[in-house]
Amino acid sequence: LPEVRVQPLVTIEEMMDRLAKRVQNALTLSFKEFAGQTREKIEIIVSFLALLELLKQGAVVAEQYDRYGDIRIRHNASTSVPRYT
Repeated sequence: LPEVRVQPLVTIEEMMDRLAKRVQNALTLSFKEFAGQTREKIEIIVSFLALLELLKQGAVVAEQYDRYGDIRIRHNASTSVPRYT
């Protein structure tokens, strides 16, 4: 019989933890830098969903200056209200 290997899945919660830690350590981070660590589409999608959830919670601030440009992520010092620019 052929042998099949199943790749472990990354949860949104795990990706949120990774992203939050990277942003806290780097103070500012490019989404391309963060998501560029993997070539798997599913992990890039989960990374983006994690970013959206962290934005919703107000843990990070994201800025995108050009249409289709890179997203710059930084730690939000005041975690009270999400800010979108």
